[in-house]
Amino acid sequence: MSEAPRAAELLAHFSARSREMLLDLEALVTQESPSSDAAAVTALAEWVRARLEACGVPAERLAFEGRGDGVVARLGPDGGGTLLLGHLDTVWPLGTLATQPFHAGGNVAMGPGVFDMKAGLAVLLAVFAAAGEGVFVPARGVSLLLTSDEELGSGASRERILEEARRRERVLVLEPSGDGGAAKVARKGVGIAVARFHGVPAHSGLEPEKGASALLEMARFALRADALADRDAGTTVVPTLASAGSARNVVPPGAEVTVDFRFWTASEGERICEGLKAYAPADARVGAEVAAVVSRPPMEPTPDSLALHRAARAVAATLGFGLAAARVGGASDGNLTAAAGVPTLDGLGPRGGGAHARGEHVELDDLPRRAALVAALLAEVEA
Repeated sequence: MSEAPRAAELLAHFSARSREMLLDLEALVTQESPSSDAAAVTALAEWVRARLEACGVPAERLAFEGRGDGVVARLGPDGGGTLLLGHLDTVWPLGTLATQPFHAGGNVAMGPGVFDMKAGLAVLLAVFAAAGEGVFVPARGVSLLLTSDEELGSGASRERILEEARRRERVLVLEPSGDGGAAKVARKGVGIAVARFHGVPAHSGLEPEKGASALLEMARFALRADALADRDAGTTVVPTLASAGSARNVVPPGAEVTVDFRFWTASEGERICEGLKAYAPADARVGAEVAAVVSRPPMEPTPDSLALHRAARAVAATLGFGLAAARVGGASDGNLTAAAGVPTLDGLGPRGGGAHARGEHVELDDLPRRAALVAALLAEVEA
């Protein structure tokens, strides 16, 4: 094709292939891929790899230590252009299909992982199939990277994500869209703190004064953590898991609490980390060990990332739908690429809702629209 097709022509192409996209979506959902089951995720990675190869797109599996395999594919030059980013894993355990089977009726498809993010994978497969068939030609180089541990924090895949992103000029993430189908221009950063307390055991009835309660100290720490939150800044600090004590009638000699904290800016993440680690026990007889880290930096909007959203919004308008900008509390691998300085636009997956919940669903008529949007951005079609 000598000229790049117009956005409307791309939409017509993908709309004509809605049935194939639905079949791909069903195949993706019915191959369960919980993050913790490496064999299951690897099996899905092999299916995706073979599907891409069948479309004329060279692809290979990537090994991630301790996790299932991912997939990488490239078109055009290795540098510049776009990274398309997604993940194969879901939060749903094997066997979920027995009680939540895949179902498509009317304009809605339901099933475990259908919204987060197997509908996005179906879109990516359609886009690469169209490129492989010559329906459109990417204006610059394109990488596709699908990881296997996003729902667990991307510990095994993080370095590869950053390596691929730094080769490119921008990143498009096919994670689920926001409310009303919005793209995501900002995401909160995520931090985790674990505090352990070591007290002195004693009989709780005979001589409690000889004990030093790790449980009480843990409770003081939890209150201190809560006080670090800043509603106006959008910073949340939430103790989420706790354990303490050895027996009903013993002053607790040990206790542990986990704290989840979320924040819009890197400076807020640093403030929370420092505040938690600075905790000093009120009872000097109790020892405290506090570890606090930022596991995912915030995805902060930049002039370049906002310009990327404006370009996508303009293309979406020619395709007949709006693409608002959303700020969301959940994190994704887009946090990593944005923090690395690569302009990133997230939440380009189809409309739907109920991520991680029994009502998880996706709107089927949005799949060809999203595929046309991504293809138009890759072809750099004028809006």
